[in-house]
Amino acid sequence: MGRMKEEFMQMKLQEQQDARDIMEKHHPIGQERYVDEAEFKRNEIIDAMHNIEQQPSINKLNNKMAKKTMQEKLTPQVKETKEETLKRLFLANGLVKEDVYKDQRGFVIITRTGIDKIVSKQNIAIAYEPVIMTEEWVVLKATASIDGGAKNSRVVMSFGEASDKNLMGGGKKFPVAMAEKRAMSRVVLKLTGFYEQGVFGQDEIVD
Repeated sequence: MGRMKEEFMQMKLQEQQDARDIMEKHHPIGQERYVDEAEFKRNEIIDAMHNIEQQPSINKLNNKMAKKTMQEKLTPQVKETKEETLKRLFLANGLVKEDVYKDQRGFVIITRTGIDKIVSKQNIAIAYEPVIMTEEWVVLKATASIDGGAKNSRVVMSFGEASDKNLMGGGKKFPVAMAEKRAMSRVVLKLTGFYEQGVFGQDEIVD
């Protein structure tokens, strides 16, 4: 009997301690307001419910994301005009007015120095391989690359040809050099997007 009484007293003491803990949580010591244990428990439940209400629901988050995705799909993608694209490419490659001119046939031409600027600006590596080397024809294959990392690296290949039939003036004395210049112009302009806009290298144009 004495043991049961002792356990009952310990249980009551624990309940009183729990009540004091709850009281100190909601009404720190020093405040002259006393509320029974039931009110403290109700306060705890209200606090928990309030915290839950402050958190956005999964449905709200999903709806918000779906709305944003739909808006992105409905937003029209504005494409650059040819003039805007050329201006962007010229600025990105450090070209100035003297590096570009318009041929009387309507072609936009980049000079030899302009090609060299692009190579330097973009850090383009070019390798050449002879395909034909005779007295009548010289054909060189050029392979150009830009190391932009695993995702942005690009490699293109083109050819440059030279002969008495497509050279003028002093260029006829240097067919290998002229074939190299043409191959270089072509791979560089292909690699940097100029060819897509109808831009040619000065060494490619034959009157």
